[in-house]
Amino acid sequence: MKIRTLQIFLGLAAALLLFVAFDLLRLTGPGGEHQISRYANLKAARQAGVIERGWVPALLPAGSTDLKEVHDLDKNTGTGTFRFPSAELDTFKAEARRFGGADVKEAGTVTYVAYAQDRSRFELIMSPDPQKADVMNGIWGMKPIR
Repeated sequence: MKIRTLQIFLGLAAALLLFVAFDLLRLTGPGGEHQISRYANLKAARQAGVIERGWVPALLPAGSTDLKEVHDLDKNTGTGTFRFPSAELDTFKAEARRFGGADVKEAGTVTYVAYAQDRSRFELIMSPDPQKADVMNGIWGMKPIR
């Protein structure tokens, strides 16, 4: 019973986080303390330096596309979304398990990964796209470790 409850909780949490992230991306305009960035793929994000600066997780599936991120310069927090081919999920989970100190959990079709790097904590939640069987949707959150 506990595992089923955890699966339901993680599924609902993933759906809620995806909704919140997309809503934040839609409602938060440029200016003020928020910065919004979009990248076609992981390579473009690396070239822009947002991974090095800590706004986009260093640990993302290699085939990640459609990256959107919002960060708050004053609070040093951020969130974002990404997509990647479902076929890459097992490779990504194996890579995440080898990543120093990463915590990987699975409940049904939802995968949760958390890790700390450069005084920040990253949490990623990934689940299948309900409209495309070969695509995974993901969301991340980032906050400073105090």
